[in-house]
Amino acid sequence: MKEFERAIQLNPNYATAHQWFGNQTLILSGDFDRAIAEGKRAVELDPLSLIINAGLGIDYFAARRYDEAIEQLLKTIEIDPRFYYAHWILGEALEMKGQLPEALKEYKKAAELDNDTAMLGFIAEVSAKMGRRDEALKILAQLQQLASQRYVSDYTFALVHLALGENEEAIAWLERAYEHRAGPDIMFIKLDPMLRSLARPSAI
Repeated sequence: MKEFERAIQLNPNYATAHQWFGNQTLILSGDFDRAIAEGKRAVELDPLSLIINAGLGIDYFAARRYDEAIEQLLKTIEIDPRFYYAHWILGEALEMKGQLPEALKEYKKAAELDNDTAMLGFIAEVSAKMGRRDEALKILAQLQQLASQRYVSDYTFALVHLALGENEEAIAWLERAYEHRAGPDIMFIKLDPMLRSLARPSAI
């Protein structure tokens, strides 16, 4: 935290410092109001940056302020409709709002724009939540096959198994993700609303 604060002190107009201070340190510490304030400042300084605009959406998402996250991510997509990351996070915000068909549409759009295997995982898990178990299992098998050829995050498998109601399997994959230090997702395990069905009522 001190390093980000020092960087901002040295250059208060450095938008990226404000963005990452919010998206990483402040979110992880649970200081969501301050994270949002930093995200807003970053957007003020660099209003056309796609990642900075999406970053503010992430701040809102982490704070469970889903309506504001959706609004911000739609603004980001207006700047560039082909920015797959904004479609991805928009899908998560819509999913947390219970708007599953809309979330599925965003995940599929993100998958069209980028071959990130995580998108297949999100398509599978939201399909499972919509009662399309066979479709979810088919995608899960596809992910298992892809994992022998390229990287597929353990966290992705955890989310799919969780959506399928296979909690023990999901926990096993989360443990693997922790052991492997695989990807940035595991950093947010205590905060991720996608895992709320595994948490104690007061935890997520």
